[in-house]
Amino acid sequence: MNAWKIAWFEYRRRIRSKWFIIGTFGMPILILVISLGTGYLAGSGAGIETKHFGLIDETSQFGKQLVDVLDQRFAGKESAPFDIAVATGSFQSLQAQYDALVEEKTLDGYFVIPADFVTNASIRNYSRSSATIRSTDIIEAELKELLIKEKALKLDLSDEVLNQIFFDVNVAHFEIGSSEERETEELIADYIAPFIFMFLLFLGIFTGGQLLLRAVLEERSSRVIEVLLSTVSYNELMGGKILGLGLLGLTQSGIYLIVAFFAGSYYDLSILTPAIGLLYFTYFILGYLLYAGIYIGVGALFDSEQEAQQAIQIITFIAIIPMVLWTLVIENPNSTLVNVLSYIPLVTPFFMMIKIALGETSIFQILTTIILMMISVYGSIRLAAKVFRTGILLYGKRITLPEIYRWIKA
Repeated sequence: MNAWKIAWFEYRRRIRSKWFIIGTFGMPILILVISLGTGYLAGSGAGIETKHFGLIDETSQFGKQLVDVLDQRFAGKESAPFDIAVATGSFQSLQAQYDALVEEKTLDGYFVIPADFVTNASIRNYSRSSATIRSTDIIEAELKELLIKEKALKLDLSDEVLNQIFFDVNVAHFEIGSSEERETEELIADYIAPFIFMFLLFLGIFTGGQLLLRAVLEERSSRVIEVLLSTVSYNELMGGKILGLGLLGLTQSGIYLIVAFFAGSYYDLSILTPAIGLLYFTYFILGYLLYAGIYIGVGALFDSEQEAQQAIQIITFIAIIPMVLWTLVIENPNSTLVNVLSYIPLVTPFFMMIKIALGETSIFQILTTIILMMISVYGSIRLAAKVFRTGILLYGKRITLPEIYRWIKA
């Protein structure tokens, strides 16, 4: 009963906080603004610095053609990503001059089209850094087309024949059993939705975990914990805090899923289904309880938040692995690597949420990972209770690993 009172107190105190409201609604808006803003900036070309290249053309032919093609390609841009100054002549006679221009930073680099380019399709690039790689790819592609046209002319192929040989293939996307072509927006939503669910899960779990850590540290440093323990047991105090902040995380996640449902309905996209929603909350609860045990155990060992955060860093680094590998999971959801990672409890909820949103998992895998998480949660909470019971009232003493080991064995 006392645990429920503590849970309700923690929940009510946090949910009425202006920072909870700002965090709940402000964070998604901020992420959306940043995502759309960076996408717009990338598409508009803002922030792109024009790179200056030299080109030594030993063929006296392809250099000018390349510049003309690139001028046409970037004609609609406010500023081209790079410009090229062409010089004809031999590499040996011009190398020293161009090396000096690169060293002086007048040029970002230069290219060499060798005299045997037609028979040996290879060019050379000299630059100060690897920042020219993207430009090199564009130049390589354009020179390849110019070389193909040159060889076609030597074979006496007409433009009509060339147009029949070289063409683009359009791909139309359909759902199984449907005759209606899928819109681009729907394809993008299907690709991005798994990441969104995984990110919301990550946000909810770690927001609750961080609040739990701070709550324990605050009460421990102010000695309020001693007053509380005079009226409730260790288990009731720990359980109440975990439960109260877990309910806060569930509230936050519920708000996000409701917004996702209505956003999907507005755009006629089936982003959120009842099955996805149910499994989301299942993995959220299990993931939160697993990390809650870790956070509350760490909070009981340290007097300052700085020390606690340093101790928890390695766990955080492990947890962000799904954030780094999400594109790999989307493109290879049933690879051996992804399946193995899905059974590591610290990252299981995040990997499984991506796979579930993709529809690329089995009932067997869902059930086995849920059972694995339940076992892990039991172990995490049990170990946390032992550490919490012994370490919560130790002040000003640096606790060693052998001591923690003895507490756990007791």
